[in-house]
Amino acid sequence: MSDSKNEVLLRAYLVYIALVIFGLIVIIKVLLIQIKEKDALLEYAKSNEIDIRAEEAVRGNILSKNGTLLATTVPVYNVYFDPVAVDKDVFDDNIAALSDSLSRMLKTRSRSKFESYLRNSRENKRRYVKIANKLSMGEFKRMSNFPIFKEGKYRGGFIYEKNYSRELPYDELAARTIGYVREKENIFVGLEGAYNDYLRGQDGKQMVRRINGNFWMPIASPENVIPRNGDDVYTSIDIEIQDVAENALKKCLVENDALQGCVVLMDVKSGFVEVMASLSYNEKTAKYEESYNFALRHNVEPGSTFKAVSMLALLENNPQMNIDDKLYLGKSDYMVFHGRTMKDSHRVTDENGYSTIRNAFEQSSNIGLASMTVNAFENNPDRFIDLIYQTSIQEPLNLDIKGEARPDIKNTKDKRWSKLSLPWMSIGYEVMLTPIQILTYYNAIANDGVMVKPQFVKEIRHGNEVVQVFDTIVINEKIASERTIATLQTLLEGVVENGTAKSLNKLGFPVAGKTGTAQISQGKSGYNKTNYTATFVGYFPADDPKYSCIIVVSNPRGKKYYGASVSAPVFKEVSAKVYATRLGIMEEEMNYHPSCKSFTDASMVYFDDFVEYCAMNDIPFNDNENNNDWVYITGHNDEINADPVILGTDTVPNVKGMNVTDAVYLLESMGWNVNFSGLGKVKTQSPKAETELSKGKTINLTLSLK
Repeated sequence: MSDSKNEVLLRAYLVYIALVIFGLIVIIKVLLIQIKEKDALLEYAKSNEIDIRAEEAVRGNILSKNGTLLATTVPVYNVYFDPVAVDKDVFDDNIAALSDSLSRMLKTRSRSKFESYLRNSRENKRRYVKIANKLSMGEFKRMSNFPIFKEGKYRGGFIYEKNYSRELPYDELAARTIGYVREKENIFVGLEGAYNDYLRGQDGKQMVRRINGNFWMPIASPENVIPRNGDDVYTSIDIEIQDVAENALKKCLVENDALQGCVVLMDVKSGFVEVMASLSYNEKTAKYEESYNFALRHNVEPGSTFKAVSMLALLENNPQMNIDDKLYLGKSDYMVFHGRTMKDSHRVTDENGYSTIRNAFEQSSNIGLASMTVNAFENNPDRFIDLIYQTSIQEPLNLDIKGEARPDIKNTKDKRWSKLSLPWMSIGYEVMLTPIQILTYYNAIANDGVMVKPQFVKEIRHGNEVVQVFDTIVINEKIASERTIATLQTLLEGVVENGTAKSLNKLGFPVAGKTGTAQISQGKSGYNKTNYTATFVGYFPADDPKYSCIIVVSNPRGKKYYGASVSAPVFKEVSAKVYATRLGIMEEEMNYHPSCKSFTDASMVYFDDFVEYCAMNDIPFNDNENNNDWVYITGHNDEINADPVILGTDTVPNVKGMNVTDAVYLLESMGWNVNFSGLGKVKTQSPKAETELSKGKTINLTLSLK
């Protein structure tokens, strides 16, 4: 019995000893791994590493009012070469041809230097040789068909990384409004920044395994998430008018040697901004660039454009005011307020020192507006401020695009208030507003007193699905009484008809607006007669306002500095283009009433239109036997002929006498671009008829109502 027991104990001891020895071996092995084999094992683990990589979502597009791309994301490719992966015979037979192709395309090395570079890389067993960065898709496809590379990744050593780049198809056009995003630096500018949450989409996830060096292979996994590409932002920007506005502004800045300026064009009823151009002079490049959003960020003393605000307060304070009543302003061009002299640019009174209120406003009289304001509000300046504040002009617009400067219209409790504040505020000094804030106020006058918020985006879409629609936002339903608004509209029309903006009264459509010329404060040194801000702000057509527009030019250093001579010409060019290409055609189509003379006077007419006219009026004619689309109408009464017009492929046709709709349709359908000015039918054309002109060139038409 004892022998049996001893045998069991012996076996137990042996098992225990064996376990102890095994444990010691494990501990020793762990120590060896930690001390001696760590680096080798880590390298081995790296070669079999599994990782989760972010799959970048494609950023959404920003599009114009007309659906053209303003900002888009395009793929770019970085290309590398693994010469070791290529079969020796394939490499030797094709390396010269590959080097020649790379040299011709990239132009960074000669053929021989490329060949030497690639051969040395193979000899040194380099497996990740840089070839090119940021190739376009077209360049990438071309390179992928080069000798050796066309064999692919494993046999041809052709390695590439696909990234994405943000591109502006129109380069600098509206660049500051479009903006940019640098998330790592927390910089969000313009529409890119304002709508970044929509545009950026949602990145996905992809599990990958390292298979060799720096090569990773995607693998199936429940962890994988397909990226959701960004939404598209459809703006209200009209790229054609934006182009016209920027060119007109740049021309103005160059001619007047100005530092910076802006143009903003807004739809009166909706508040959607169709043009916002801001140009500043860059001394380093000696060019005007869209580097600073002057329209939103730059506070200026509005000068005489603020007189429409003061006039509103005067009219609201005295509903019985008659703008044809006379004011006594004296026989000079200056007046003293509390020891400080205020001057007019020219005398506005008659020989007895009188002027009507209407004339004082139309001629932009400083002493006229200041004396009326002082007489009405000197004993109760709070009333003046309250009437201004009721318009909401003192409130920020809270625009989607960030960076708007805050309006600064002080009240009597402000420590900066003095006895001089009332007269000088009435003419636009001691107040600060941005150009777009000034425009918003004038837009409210055009909109019969309804102040709407300027907006830049109409829709957000994901593919064809509409994600969000942006409607008009009303800031103030009634900035003043109907009588006050109607009177202000009359006064602003008078500025163009009889006053400081008479240069705009021959556009072919009515305009209302106000000029403004303000000295720029130099800080503690005060004002001088060198630095000015020149402004024109208004709307058109004045009898049925569709668009409001402001032009502000800062620091013109040439011979001219008045708003009427510096900024008004830009308004003239922009409004004329808008009217001709948008409103004029619509008006012509609505008011067009064909007559027999309208057909016979034209160089050619659309045959179907002529047939319809004759059928409606029971007029017989000799038929167009060749069934041409365009015909020339001759004769009168019972002898009317529709003769076919033969159009040459590259020869400019004669479009004189045609209505603009037909002329533009015909010329554009033949492959040319068309610019036109004026209203009515085509009076002249350039190039002339029968001129040979290659497709894509521009034909200029002059229209006339006569």
